[in-house]
Formats: sequence, C-alpha cells, structure tokens
Amino acid sequence: MAITLDIIREDLSFLYTAKMDWDKTWLEQAKRFEDVKGQPIKWELPTAYWLPDWTTAMIFRAYLTSINASFQILLDNADGLDPYVVLTTEEF
Repeated sequence: MAITLDIIREDLSFLYTAKMDWDKTWLEQAKRFEDVKGQPIKWELPTAYWLPDWTTAMIFRAYLTSINASFQILLDNADGLDPYVVLTTEEF
C-alpha cells in the first residue's frame, strides 16, 4: 500500500538546514560529494539544499518529481554536516 502526502512548495522551505549556490567553486571539495545513484555530479544545477536525513530527501524527491524539475541527490561525506544535498533549479 502506497502512502501519499500532500506536499506544497512552501513545505520544503521548512525542511532544509542550509541553502547555497552550487557552482564551480565547489570543485575544490568535489571529492566529499557522491551521487546516491552513482551518476556524475550535475554542476549545471544552480542551487544546493542540505538535508538532515533520508526521509527529508525522499520528500524533496517526491515534490521535485511531481513538478518535473531537474534535480540530483548527493551524499555529503564531510564530518559534522547534514548528509544529503539536493541540487536543483528550483528555489524554496
């Protein structure tokens, strides 16, 4: 049985812990990031949202998929930081 949530755009603004521009300046630290599906990092996506857990990443994924937005989910392997990063063209 599938569970559905009624997620609206404004909900996402309460879920992330940090938001930053995602650009080539992150190349210096690229080794600390990896795509959850093993794909190359999409440097063309302009905004990064750090998320505290996989549940939050699934909510972002569900919403972004529902609006057909471009996005990618990364693991951030740096110590002491939230472990998931969503790269996207969307602003929340």
